[in-house]
Formats: sequence, structure tokens, C-alpha cells
Amino acid sequence: MLTAYRRHLGTCQHREKGQAYTLCGCPIWCYGTVNGQRIRRSLGTSDSARALRKIERMEAGDIELPSDAPELPKAAAAFLADCKGRNLKESTVDSYRRTLGHLQGFTTARVSTLGTVALDAYRATRKVKPGTWRKELETLRAFFAWCLERDWIQKNPAAKIKMPLTEELVTQPFSGEEVVRLIDACSQITTDNPGEVDYVRRRARALVYTLLYSGLRVSDVATLERSALHGRHLTLRVLKNGVPLKALLHQKAAEALTSLPSANPRYFFWTGNGTLHSITNNMRVTLNRLGKLAEVHAHPHRFRDTFAVELLTGGADIRTVQKLLGHTSVRTTEKHYAHFVAAHQALLDSAAATLDFERTRNAGPLLVHTVKNRRRNP
Repeated sequence: MLTAYRRHLGTCQHREKGQAYTLCGCPIWCYGTVNGQRIRRSLGTSDSARALRKIERMEAGDIELPSDAPELPKAAAAFLADCKGRNLKESTVDSYRRTLGHLQGFTTARVSTLGTVALDAYRATRKVKPGTWRKELETLRAFFAWCLERDWIQKNPAAKIKMPLTEELVTQPFSGEEVVRLIDACSQITTDNPGEVDYVRRRARALVYTLLYSGLRVSDVATLERSALHGRHLTLRVLKNGVPLKALLHQKAAEALTSLPSANPRYFFWTGNGTLHSITNNMRVTLNRLGKLAEVHAHPHRFRDTFAVELLTGGADIRTVQKLLGHTSVRTTEKHYAHFVAAHQALLDSAAATLDFERTRNAGPLLVHTVKNRRRNP
């Protein structure tokens, strides 16, 4: 038998009266045993009559009961294992792990007990920028959708949380002068060990050239394998049909990679020790140091922006740039880079050039359809 009860919200003024008080609009849950299976779950309604009807259907076997939901740490571990099994990029899995780790720092309850209100409370603890929270919310929605598919929860609690308002994404490619200063800075960077100065400088130059001429993310460059380079052709990724997608590197970029001393026979930059997160952070530190020497804000993504913008302003088709960047949809490429396409700007210019308000000064009020006007005023 199942027993219904009100699960009072934190904002309910009758919360102190306990579960026995039912004259409020809080969500109705149930607990008990059906066919030997212990149940404690939301009924997805605040209406008493509807909740009782749903309980009757559950007891009659008309509604499939969910399996016992695991606690958050166990569910998160299973989700990450599934992501690895689906061969998602290690950088993506690492991002999921960090976000779910933050959530586990807030609660380790069963996923079936985590509702939208609980996630609202968690959000209040995340003192991060809107763009960061937007990315974390995307991860939470994906995680709870995965839990929903396994009948651990009845609905996705993250789905009703609104995305934060963020400023329009700004694309910031380097200017030609900034690129020159960054490359020159590679010959100025140093280290505490005099014996490693030459290697550190060559490694920095190879890193800058690879980012500029491949459009790869810094996390992809961190684990770039030596087998990916064939002459001047660098394999960026392998497509779903098994065909490798290659980019023709500039001669200086290819030479900088091939002449880089081998810290690991498999990789260009990674020694094989540590995690992807640690080697990526190490590269970010290197770029930050180069930026200070060159007096340039050297955020890693600006190299990717520069790669895309140079191609588009040079006449490359936006779908070609989409493939090189690895965007799943061309809409993503358009969102960031459409205004750099020469043809796109030409269309905007030609549209604006048709306007001539002085020409219509004696032709009556602007933007008034005279035929419709006559019909309304016979």
C-alpha cells in the first residue's frame, strides 16, 4: 500500500505543521511498498484527487515503477563511465566530472530526491559568471536526462531552471601585430632551470604556431599525437565514416612540431604523466606568460578565433570553416563568425543602401500600406 503526503517547499508557510497538513499547494509524494518494492517518489502533481488516482494505478500495476535510484555519487560515476563508453572526448568528460563534483559538494542525496527547488538552492551557492553557470546547467540537464532514461527520476529537475542572460559572445581575433609580438615572445620566455630554456622556448613556439594554423582547442593540442602529422598535413579528427579530416599547416608550424624534442615518443607536448586537465592548465600558464611578455591578452580561444576569422575574411566558405573547427552544426559557426564573412557583410550593406527617407518625404506617411488604409476607411 502507498501513502500520500505533502512534501512542503522551503517557502511554504505551513511547513512547520508537518506532512499531515494537506491544505496547501505543495507537491504530493507517496511512500510504501508495491509488489515487494519499496517506493518513495513524487506523484508529479499538487492535486489531491489526481494524486490518489495515480496511486490506485500504481498499486494496480498500470504504471511501471522505477528502479531504486542510486545516490548522486554513484549515479554520477555511472554517467561518466557511460560517457567514456560512448567515446566522448576526454576534455568533455573532464568538464562533466568537474560540474558533477561541484554538485556532490552540495549534496550526496539520491537523485530521485533532487528536485528543481534543490537545484535552485545549489545554484545560489555557485558564485560564477553567467557564462560558466550556463555551461554547468547544460551539463546538469544532460546528466538528469540520462537518469530519466534509466527510470531513476520521474522528470528532469534541471529542465525548468532558466538559462542566465549573458552578453552576446564576442569574437576577439588577434591583430597581425599581436600575432607577431606573441611569436617574438617565444624567444623571450624563460625558466628557473637554465638547461631547459631552449626546450621551453621551442615548445612555446610550436604551441603558438599549432594553435594559430590548426584551429584546434588547447586541450586537443595538449594530447596531439606525433602520428597525426604527415609532412605538412595534420589530422584534426576522424569523421564518422572513418575518413581523417586534415589541415595543411604552414611550413613554420610543421617545422616547429617536427623539430620539437621528444618528451614522449607518442605525443608532441604531453609527457604522458598527469591528467589532461593538468597538461591543459600547464599550456594555459605558458600562453599567459607569453601574453604578458607580448602585452597581449593571450586567451587560448583567441587563437581559434583568429584561425576562423582569417579563413572567412580570406574568402573561405563558412561550411568549410565549420568542418575545420569541428562544430556539429553550421549554426554554431554562424553564431560566432557570420559577421566576418565578406558575402554576409555585402548583403547587409546592400539592404541598408536601399533606404532613402528623404525620397519619400512627399509620398505620405512612412511604413503605411495605402491599400489596407482604404479598406479600413471606405
